[in-house]
Amino acid sequence: MNIIESIQHVVFGVWAVVLLGLVGYVTTGTVRFAVAPVAAKRHYPLMLWTRLRWHWLARNLNLCQVDKHGPSKSRAAFGPTIGKNVRIEKSKAKIRFPRVRWRADQYGIIARVRLIPGVGRKEFEAATAYLADYWKCSRVQVSSPRPGILVVRGLRRDPLADGLTLADIRRHDVALALFLGRDEWATDRWLPLSGIAGITVGGLPGYGKTSLILSWLMELFPLAFVQIVVIDGKGGGDYIGLKSRLMRLVDDDLFAALVVFRELRQELRHRQATVVSRLGVTNGWKAGPREDFSLLVVIVDECHTFFDLDGVKGDKTKYDLDGLPTKDGITKTEAVLEIRSIAADLVKKGRSVMMLSLWLTQKQTSDAIPTAIRDNCTVGLSFAVKTVDAAVAALGDAIRQYGAYCPTTLREQPTYIGVCTASISGDGDPFVRVRVPRVDESAADDLAEQTAHYRRDFAQAA
Repeated sequence: MNIIESIQHVVFGVWAVVLLGLVGYVTTGTVRFAVAPVAAKRHYPLMLWTRLRWHWLARNLNLCQVDKHGPSKSRAAFGPTIGKNVRIEKSKAKIRFPRVRWRADQYGIIARVRLIPGVGRKEFEAATAYLADYWKCSRVQVSSPRPGILVVRGLRRDPLADGLTLADIRRHDVALALFLGRDEWATDRWLPLSGIAGITVGGLPGYGKTSLILSWLMELFPLAFVQIVVIDGKGGGDYIGLKSRLMRLVDDDLFAALVVFRELRQELRHRQATVVSRLGVTNGWKAGPREDFSLLVVIVDECHTFFDLDGVKGDKTKYDLDGLPTKDGITKTEAVLEIRSIAADLVKKGRSVMMLSLWLTQKQTSDAIPTAIRDNCTVGLSFAVKTVDAAVAALGDAIRQYGAYCPTTLREQPTYIGVCTASISGDGDPFVRVRVPRVDESAADDLAEQTAHYRRDFAQAA
């Protein structure tokens, strides 16, 4: 066999490999399309169009990088130098694009992007509005499952816009986990309670805070080893129908709240002194709650009502615990300071004795909730807020780097009422967006009545 025949055989082999690869690629795509759900098939034309136009779009949105160092420049710059006059051969600059793998799902299109130097999450976050316009999507979401990889989703139908009720929840097999909501991938997210001492919930009025708490209460009511205290700073009667199942329920009266906080402090000390003798462990979560050593959940709604020092400043009158003026009582300033101190102890010391506290307020800034309480809470949730500073107060400074999750954008559409950002891991990111379930208040009242026999007082709860 001469050289020409050998070359022909090599060329034939190369073309055969290319043809087999092309056939395999087309076959794989066809199979994926065939087995895809009907809702996903509707988005295949869009997915193919975005794939064909990706390089053009990346150039126009600065999502690519011009390689300023050609091969010959690189060799001259980093190779051995011979003599003083080195001739550098110029080469044409090459444009490098992030490698993308595309697919469609029932909500839109998904691009899995392998990042390149100079083009990262910041650039994609800045381009989300333009991507949404060009892809004709309602919203573009960016997440990072691992370093160097982005998942960019073009949502033509947003999972967060779908309504959700408790009947839609797919049950979870982890004990003592509260249903947080359904995330942007239409996946149910649960919050395990083990080891959590405090949760903060912020957001504007009417955006879902009360609905979230009612859904959690409906999960906790049927558990005999859970006792609940509610201190309602709104004083609007949102919890009055649940009173039969609650260990304590007080409204926005400062001194009535102080009485309950003092009971909680006594309960905390009693649990700390007896946890080893009764459960055999120093951390109660290792043994788990039981009826004679319950999980005690404390909910303080509109907690700024009881932390507001400026609101009571200047009032020198002394009151008794019924709120009546007396010479031997305490001032409102002293009452607020004492409540602040007890609340901080609940968050800092309550975890090991299974005391979980929830702090709800519209704005989680330091004037509404002391930082000694807010910053020691394990989990933060925020519904819609007006400013980035309010989002930072609720979720931490890291939210500045994750604009796609910032709760300021939840005010843009009425469909996002009931959607919040939570400071728990979601697909590699430190935050996740979820829709909380809508709750029928009459159903919550009925469940409280049906489970009222589980209610215990402080002496029996621990």
